[in-house]
Amino acid sequence: MSSFEVEKSRFAEKGLAPVQLIVVSGDIVNGSNKEDAFAAQQDIQKQYAVALQFLNALCDLFIGNEPVDRLRVIIVPGNHDMSRYMSKMSMNEISHDDNGIDTLVGKLWTDNTDVRWSWESLHFYEIIDKENYNKRFNDFIDFYNKFYQGLRSYPSDPDRQSDLIDIPELNLSLACFNSCYRLDHLRQSGYISPRSLSQLTRPLLKAKEQGRLVFGVWHHHTHGLPNESNYLDYSILENMVQNGITIALHGHQHISGIVNEYKDVFSDAKLSLISAGTLYGNSNDLPVGKMRQYNLLTVDMKDDMSDITLYSREDSTALNEMPAWDTGVIGRSRKPSYTMHIKMPAVNHLSEETDLLERINQINLLVERSGDVEKGIELLEQMDIKNLLVRKFLLDYLQRVDNHQKICEVFITPQTIDEAIAVIESCVKLKDSIILTAVLDSDFVKSTNDASLQAIIMDAKCRVN
Repeated sequence: MSSFEVEKSRFAEKGLAPVQLIVVSGDIVNGSNKEDAFAAQQDIQKQYAVALQFLNALCDLFIGNEPVDRLRVIIVPGNHDMSRYMSKMSMNEISHDDNGIDTLVGKLWTDNTDVRWSWESLHFYEIIDKENYNKRFNDFIDFYNKFYQGLRSYPSDPDRQSDLIDIPELNLSLACFNSCYRLDHLRQSGYISPRSLSQLTRPLLKAKEQGRLVFGVWHHHTHGLPNESNYLDYSILENMVQNGITIALHGHQHISGIVNEYKDVFSDAKLSLISAGTLYGNSNDLPVGKMRQYNLLTVDMKDDMSDITLYSREDSTALNEMPAWDTGVIGRSRKPSYTMHIKMPAVNHLSEETDLLERINQINLLVERSGDVEKGIELLEQMDIKNLLVRKFLLDYLQRVDNHQKICEVFITPQTIDEAIAVIESCVKLKDSIILTAVLDSDFVKSTNDASLQAIIMDAKCRVN
């Protein structure tokens, strides 16, 4: 972690803004090839324990050490997060003599088939235990849920393993997918469940109406060599573009900064794909001649455009135990950085009121789950505090933590009876006659004839003066 403490210092020296998000695009662990199921599970769980400790420390360093700060870390699974032992337990060998080799080959190439072929044993296999098969990512799910401490959870249903994470204060959303749907120890192709994509259609439409910059996050790349099959079906990119995703962050290639582009020639919409390197690994985990790498992205949002600059950071220590990060290159271009110009979607103002209500509900849910009222105050202060509903929740949170100073600052010109009573009571608590005078001189207080408020005013004047 000391190498990232040095990185944080360098970012500040270069005038870069503090890190706002950390994206982990899969392969949290290396996995296990042990044949014994118990030994394999123990091996994987040890790796996840190390990964949990590392990610907690990384979040503490760059984002913060409160539970809600974990929500600024985005995690999706990769093929190495799949439990090979659970995959093997779910399958049985089947004889081509009994079933007919032509029949089995036909089934092998059918969509969503349960038949598999092993080049190692030269035998056909069939998934016969769907319950065990769907547990292939249980160890990842346990790790995921531990990291987020109940604030975010990962579905066990493969068709629901997608999520749109909206961050209004950054004006961006991240559509997260498991690209390992139907992937197992005998099938390495990347695939995203159509249902998991379709369940994000409405949230993605709303994000577009809100003018969000939308990232997609998954693990697999989308093309490979003729003798490879371990990549994502390219046709899924059309769905991504139609749903307003403009940038994809993925892993799997272990090479940082490879930039490809998918473009719809009819609509002129495009999707830029950015590959991540391997942050932690040894020479056995990396492509020949490649070092540990990670990407740094800066986002400069303007009214109708966003400039997104990609930097590659590379370990210069020849894979020593402690990395030393330095300037890397973007793929095979040898360039140290690459800037993309992304057109921002226009905001649909008709949906703003609905969006405001939903955002307040999200903040309130976060506060009730975590008990972190201060975080709720911070998030509400980033919204329009002229809005009466925002002010109502903000006042409630400030009263919960007895922040009388902030109540006086925000509600010095009250708009409702409740605000007037609260700010007057805070003035009494603080013995602040100057703010009390300003409150009593506000248009709302001078124009109201509410008897209870007048009684409180009389009492406050006596107690403060």
